[in-house]
Amino acid sequence: MNRPAERDPAAATLGATRRLMWLLVVPMLLLLAVLTLLQWRQLQADARAQLERRVDERAQELSALVRPAIEHVDDLRTMLETLWETPPDAGPALRLALAPRLVHGRPDGWSLDGASREQREQLGQMWWAPPDGSPPPEVWLRRAQAFLTQARVVHRRSAAFEATWFAGTDLNTSFGYPWVATSRITETLGVPSLTAIAPLRAQATARSRVRLEANPFERARWGPPYTSQLHGGLVVSYSAYVFARGDHVGEVSVDVRLDDLQERLARWQDPAGRDWIVDEKLQVLADSRQAPAAPAGAGQGNRVVTLSMQERLPAGLDRAQIEAALRQEGRPLQHEGWVIAAQARKDSPWAYVSIVPEAALTARLLPALLPNALIALALLAMFVAGQWLLSRNFVDPALRVLAYLRELSRREDAPAPTVGARWQPWLEAVRETFRRQRELQRRERQQEAFKSAIVDNALAAIVATDPEGRIVEFNPAAEAMFGHRRAEVLGRSVGAVLIPERYRAAHDADMQRLREGAPLRPMGRRVEMAALRADGSELPVEMAVWRVQAEGQVHFIVSMTDLSERRAAAQQIEQQREALRQSEKLSAMGSLLAGVAHELNNPLAIVMGRASLLEEKCADDAALRGDVQRIREAAERCGRIVRTFLNMARHKPPERRSVQLNDLTRAAAEMLAYTFRSHGIELLLELEADLPEVRADADQIGQVVLNLLVNAQQALAAQEPRAGLVRRVRVATGVEARRENREPRVWLRVSDSGPGIAPALRDKIFEPFFTTKPEGIGTGLGLAVSRSLVREHGGQLQLESGTDGATFRLSLPISGERDDATEPGRLGPPDDGPAARLLVVDDEPELADLMRQMLEGAGFEVATAESGAVALELLGEARFDAIVSDLRMPDMDGAALWRAVRERHPALAGRMLFVTGDTLSPGAERFLAESRCASLDKPFARDDLVGRVHELLAR
Repeated sequence: MNRPAERDPAAATLGATRRLMWLLVVPMLLLLAVLTLLQWRQLQADARAQLERRVDERAQELSALVRPAIEHVDDLRTMLETLWETPPDAGPALRLALAPRLVHGRPDGWSLDGASREQREQLGQMWWAPPDGSPPPEVWLRRAQAFLTQARVVHRRSAAFEATWFAGTDLNTSFGYPWVATSRITETLGVPSLTAIAPLRAQATARSRVRLEANPFERARWGPPYTSQLHGGLVVSYSAYVFARGDHVGEVSVDVRLDDLQERLARWQDPAGRDWIVDEKLQVLADSRQAPAAPAGAGQGNRVVTLSMQERLPAGLDRAQIEAALRQEGRPLQHEGWVIAAQARKDSPWAYVSIVPEAALTARLLPALLPNALIALALLAMFVAGQWLLSRNFVDPALRVLAYLRELSRREDAPAPTVGARWQPWLEAVRETFRRQRELQRRERQQEAFKSAIVDNALAAIVATDPEGRIVEFNPAAEAMFGHRRAEVLGRSVGAVLIPERYRAAHDADMQRLREGAPLRPMGRRVEMAALRADGSELPVEMAVWRVQAEGQVHFIVSMTDLSERRAAAQQIEQQREALRQSEKLSAMGSLLAGVAHELNNPLAIVMGRASLLEEKCADDAALRGDVQRIREAAERCGRIVRTFLNMARHKPPERRSVQLNDLTRAAAEMLAYTFRSHGIELLLELEADLPEVRADADQIGQVVLNLLVNAQQALAAQEPRAGLVRRVRVATGVEARRENREPRVWLRVSDSGPGIAPALRDKIFEPFFTTKPEGIGTGLGLAVSRSLVREHGGQLQLESGTDGATFRLSLPISGERDDATEPGRLGPPDDGPAARLLVVDDEPELADLMRQMLEGAGFEVATAESGAVALELLGEARFDAIVSDLRMPDMDGAALWRAVRERHPALAGRMLFVTGDTLSPGAERFLAESRCASLDKPFARDDLVGRVHELLAR
């Protein structure tokens, strides 16, 4: 008889344990399910309450957001109504800045378009356009300035305000802050001029009065969205009526930027849903996913923009559900799988609308049920783990090994547990595995630390990308160089972040070739290229690219160095070299001027002296005396020109007096009249009447004007004659408008109809020895000398751009008052004594004889000597009261003669007058400073020589 097979005790025990487990676990699981259902309903109620609170808070914030605009407009309206009859006087700033406005040469009211930038920042804008074109009366200027002052203060602390304006009703005027060009205002309104706004203003006033008659208690209102006159973005306006003496006199309004609402909504939005801010007509003011934008052309004529919410709602929702949600005042409304919540405060014109998918809300609630699920799993695990047979054979040893693993993961010297022989090999394997793993981790951490330190502290920008060109590493040097934060660029395309737009196509092509396996051309080599900063500016960089492979994937490492400072340094070095070359040119010019002056002074002195003597001899013949006088004046002018060159070379300030720029211009024009006529060139003078005088050296400024006219004549004369060619030179003068902290200036402009100056040569024409004229005509010194003379007078000489032909503009400051003309000294000896005895020393006999005749004609007794040695012999034989000597002479020059006189005749050493044409040389300057003797530059006039001698004798 077969006996039944004995059941395995372990299996029997396991079966009994399982039955007991189900008897205990199922009731607990049912209880857990009931509790979970109740918790689910409570979570749903809490989610709705949280949504309702959030909508209420947003509605309250919107109410607080509009309150500053309402209070701002109410304050301005109250101020105008209070001060309407007697506005305060804030000074003449607005009246002085206001200027007539011209449209096509005709008057078009008054505005601040011509004001300076500082005045615009301070005053804003005011325009006044009555039909008769009269300026605004004082009371309106005071009202406007009081309004603009208060508006400016509020705008500087309220970033959300776009503009604040007052518009009159019965008068065509408006003023507001900040400044907006009147051309933009007329363009926005679709009218050609400010005076054309009057009909539009009348229509708006009529509409306002109809609205007031229909609702006399309405004193303010919010308008629909419209495009801004300042930047073209969307704004919404809040307006209030202004009453004075019971009459409606205008409206005050403030424009609130909708981009500020958009920024707030971006911070409020629910990531899973969609939010809006709408007005009373459900026009969208802000959208969490699609910012409202003005359509093209929305600001022309009709500035109002329709932003319907119906077009922005998802499928299954329409305007009716939004209106129903608003009527529920924040309580959530469910429709077609959406939860809708909307609310608007009674004191706010805007409402907050939020829609969230029900599925998103459910997904948020599910994690709250996770503890219940974990509890259920823990119950099952507990009962399973409670089976003692399994625990004795497997669970306990496994738990000991697991504990050992955990302890071994924390410290290396963890004690090994006591386990059976079955578990000992596993224990040894775990111990060896952990040891090797720690060693590898230690090496890996060390390498990572070294690499991180190298990358993070590298001076060069290091950027790593994956094969698709996405950034995977961006070191601190790259952040500093390009202005991007590492977290912002990780995962983005390197081409979109660092490559300028014009190079991205080539960059994408290179990346495609790399993905196809082709080698990169600049791999491992340094290449210079342009890179892009975060602000959109470009910078030159030196780049090197390497290919690395990590975990089977190819990456590219790019090292970049900023070349901006290196190139700036090279440019600065080049500029310094150019400045050194210019300095060498000017030094050469100074040497040339010294030589020219020395060679011209002696013959000019003879011509001037002889002409003076001949003029006295021709006193009876008026015609001949006139010819001689013209010779003398021409020689004196040559002498002044030579002295001008010397003064410029030695940086000596010119002697100035009050002169009339118009007179200098007419004189230069008369001098060149024949030359202009002979070349068929028309010379037009447009000189402003009552031009103020300037304190300047007449000869120097006359030389500049003459040089500009000669340049214009030579440029036109060089043109080949052709049909339709008009050779014309236009000369105009005027006065610049007075600027702040700057005295008034007079200007002269010389324009010709010639070919002009090539753009490549505009920066070189004022360089010494540079000329655009053919060889033999120009020296290259005219404009360089002219600019130097003008700068010595505190003025400017510049070439104006954007004109046909060439136009040079000269401007001079008006400084000081007219100098009183000094009286000429006496030409004869003192009336109460004998004639003074003078010794004239000069190696040129003709010049010595000329000075003798000049001085004898003045009543002096004169002896001459042709050298310093002869002069010393004469001094030993006779008595002399003073010595007139040339400074440069062969054998013994004037300096050696003075030292000998100081030793032998000390009384005469202080009464020596040196005449010379070479005071520019350093030796002459040092000697005159050492001896403290008087000097007279050649050429000189008879009065100059006699006057200096009288001064010498008076010591």
